[in-house]
Amino acid sequence: MSLPTPRARRRRGALAAALPAAALLAACTAAPVQVTPARRAAADAAARVAVAAEAGRAVASIPPRTLAVTPFAVSMRDTALAPLAYGLADLLTTDLARSSQLQLVDRLALDATLRELRLVESGRVDPATAPRVGRVVGARRLIVGSLAQPDGRTLGIEARVADVATTQLQQSVSATTPVADILRAEKELAFRIFDALGVRLTPAERVAVEQRQTQNLAALLAYSRGVRYELEGRLDQAAESYLGALRQDPNFERAAERLTGIRPNLLGLSRALDGAAGRLNGNIYLPTLGSAADPAFFPQSVTLILTVTTPP
Repeated sequence: MSLPTPRARRRRGALAAALPAAALLAACTAAPVQVTPARRAAADAAARVAVAAEAGRAVASIPPRTLAVTPFAVSMRDTALAPLAYGLADLLTTDLARSSQLQLVDRLALDATLRELRLVESGRVDPATAPRVGRVVGARRLIVGSLAQPDGRTLGIEARVADVATTQLQQSVSATTPVADILRAEKELAFRIFDALGVRLTPAERVAVEQRQTQNLAALLAYSRGVRYELEGRLDQAAESYLGALRQDPNFERAAERLTGIRPNLLGLSRALDGAAGRLNGNIYLPTLGSAADPAFFPQSVTLILTVTTPP
């Protein structure tokens, strides 16, 4: 996939930012194959039943290769980075699911369970609560992680594998990186977890895990906020955050997938607007060397009104 030019990115960002998020959300309708309210309600109902029946569930009946990743605990100097506890856990889930030897718990089921057990906040699932979460959600192992900022320049990720059957924790695995390169540490952590679980990746699986979703920290932070909002059931805010991530990095595929899941028409509308921006701006000359004080830089302001019509 080719990267858009800086000029194209500026066009996309300028038009997308000019449109109120509320107007974009109002243009969306739900698609039956997506994460509909009915599916979310069914997941919530199933979680209530599972919590009520957890005492009678035999841990031995849970397949040994089932796995779930919960939001990380956070110890941050910069509180603006705290949403990474949700985004990195989600991206780690995506990477671990690349292996055919592991079965990752359905995200809707895990989210509903965390809401039912009131463990949505990062760090609420710890070695003490992990066995209960695993029994309810049907995961033999849980990844219990933490995210710390020892100084203003680096971040450290640590994870332990909690065995629901034995309540024991495997030796922790960790990685440290500069803040701007946090996804490198997430990849390193994923490979160390595979090793801890005794999973050997195929060459194709390894290549898939190595692919970075984005290298834009602002996009990653917006995405992470979206993951947190979606877990909390705040879908409008989640959609706005995923769209914000795509404004920062239009090639952020995971953000596009999550946005499509909760607001399927919003991604298509955003891309249509990107195309419209390119066509509208294609013949407009904007001096790149001038400034507001430069006579060559035209001072006129232009108001652009777009009417967006979507099918019922």
